[in-house]
Amino acid sequence: MKKNAIFIICLLPLFFSVSCSLFSSSKPQVKHYYQIHYEPEENGQREPFNATLRIKTLDADKIYQRYNIVYRTSYEEMFYYNTHFWASRPSDMITDLVANHFSKQQVFSDIILSMEKKPKYVLSGRIRALDEFIEGEKSYARVSIVFELKDYKTNSVVVSHSFEKRKEAAEQKPLAVVQAMGEIINSETEVFIAKINEFLEQSEQTSGE
Repeated sequence: MKKNAIFIICLLPLFFSVSCSLFSSSKPQVKHYYQIHYEPEENGQREPFNATLRIKTLDADKIYQRYNIVYRTSYEEMFYYNTHFWASRPSDMITDLVANHFSKQQVFSDIILSMEKKPKYVLSGRIRALDEFIEGEKSYARVSIVFELKDYKTNSVVVSHSFEKRKEAAEQKPLAVVQAMGEIINSETEVFIAKINEFLEQSEQTSGE
């Protein structure tokens, strides 16, 4: 019995030594945080339309209300990254991008994000897809958004734009996918703004007749 006790006591330092080496060799996972960013072109060629635009915070499908970045290998199955996160909620992040885009393009004379005063128009939207789509050795950014411009008084939709776009990332890394997302949102917001400008010009002509 004493021999067994002595044997166990002798093994204890070895056990703790192995345990400590195992714990020390396992490194904690590094978390990465991302923000979609792009610089829209400034438009100094036209006067802004003399009206206040309120930009409401975009809605998002439940899948995209979390901070984890979503990736897919098919339309039927999705996953959340455990180490790759959005720096802010996608709905807030894209709302800020759109607001900055409208400001740089000088579409309206005044842009507000809260009901500090009555606007003439209200911009709203919904994020339907914002994920990385993986096919073999390639990754794609997939973005789907519905934009609506409404007349504040009548609550009727006067301009709408919806899209679902996929763009191949420069490499199979979340950072490259996020950069491709920015390129998609930039180009599609330009399309939406062009539609709004056309509507506003027609409205001015009609009111001037």
